[in-house]
Amino acid sequence: MGTLTCRAALTLLLAALVSCGGGGNGGGGGLGGLSSGQSSSSPAVANKVQKEDAADATRLSAGAADSLGGVAALRASGADISAALAQRAASDGVATYRTLDTSAFGMPRTLIYDAVHGDIYASYPTTYESIGLSAIVRFRTNGMGWASTSLSLPGLRDIALASDASVLAATDGSNQVHLIDLATFSVKSSHLSATEIGDQGSNTETGIAFTNDGKLWMPTGAGYQWHGLGFFDLRTLSFGNRPCPSCHGGPFFAVSGDGSRLMMTQSASMSPAPPVLYMDTADGVFRTNPVGLDFFYWLTNLSDSGDRFLLNGYAVYDRAFGTVGMVPQPAAGLRAAQLSPDGRRAYVLSYAVEPGTSALPVVQAFDTSAPAGTHVNLPLVGTFTLADFPACQASTYPRYSCYKPRMQVSKDGTTLMILGDKKLIVATIPKALRRY
Repeated sequence: MGTLTCRAALTLLLAALVSCGGGGNGGGGGLGGLSSGQSSSSPAVANKVQKEDAADATRLSAGAADSLGGVAALRASGADISAALAQRAASDGVATYRTLDTSAFGMPRTLIYDAVHGDIYASYPTTYESIGLSAIVRFRTNGMGWASTSLSLPGLRDIALASDASVLAATDGSNQVHLIDLATFSVKSSHLSATEIGDQGSNTETGIAFTNDGKLWMPTGAGYQWHGLGFFDLRTLSFGNRPCPSCHGGPFFAVSGDGSRLMMTQSASMSPAPPVLYMDTADGVFRTNPVGLDFFYWLTNLSDSGDRFLLNGYAVYDRAFGTVGMVPQPAAGLRAAQLSPDGRRAYVLSYAVEPGTSALPVVQAFDTSAPAGTHVNLPLVGTFTLADFPACQASTYPRYSCYKPRMQVSKDGTTLMILGDKKLIVATIPKALRRY
């Protein structure tokens, strides 16, 4: 499914201009890589990067090719496929830039990277604001490019991956939780909830989320107004609930990569807005955040450990809700934002919409490693340009969510995955933006 286009690093180097600077005194010290007082834009570092890039270019003819058998062996061993290939490419001096045409699928809601098996999953529901396949799409690489396979689920709403990548879960409009076997990419069991599973019907918020205690959290109740807070427990294959008296036009979720911390917006419609809650699975207690945060909708995610929290694409907090820094907003408009799994980088995607221009999408990398209270604004490490638009630049109401492609970063922090209603883009993040 889809038309595959593969570009090796030479295309990326010609079409994607890398500019590094502004990192300056990034704070945080002990990340290594640069000597004291040296930024990624300093002459010494710039010369080193240029030499490495030149060396990379001379080796492009070798490519980053791998056989299907080699990838299958890595997958069977439980290795992080994308990370292994990225590491091999880095050692060979090769950067990758690959795209897959996804325009036939509709508008994606949730993008998931399965680091254990090396696959990418996306949900394509049909909602009031978009038309999708009503299917889950799996994107899988053979080392040379990406191909897609779909699993039809009538009434699909959202998907979530268990924290240990043991199973993929999906909810639908008939109040069922479907557990998807990752090896066969098929439904292995379905579980009917005695109460309705709620959903706001929007493509922009996260409707369900797994924590590392085996609970799949979800809204309960009919319609788009009053909801409860429910869960499905993988350990007992049973449903349960928690009180949520302020869940009106909500809840929405964000969860750390290891599943240890859950963030929750209670309401998108109450005034005054109730506070954002957080829960650590160490004790399972929902608490009010201490700094008055009351809402997130999209562009919100956590690092693997939960020690960094990106809120609405404009601010990064630490685990104690200290302000690590504000994200300077790009002039062309922010389209996607994602923390790296280790929490040391925030990547921001920008390009113009309504009506849009020919200026290609730009990815900015910000240093988020410094302790809270070090910077007002996050230091810019550098930028690079994508050769393609992942999503629409012009649309009509109510399908404006096509302006908001989804983005993920691989576990090892080397690869960016971006999915919109036009393309899947998988690109190596330039070394200079992640070398610390």
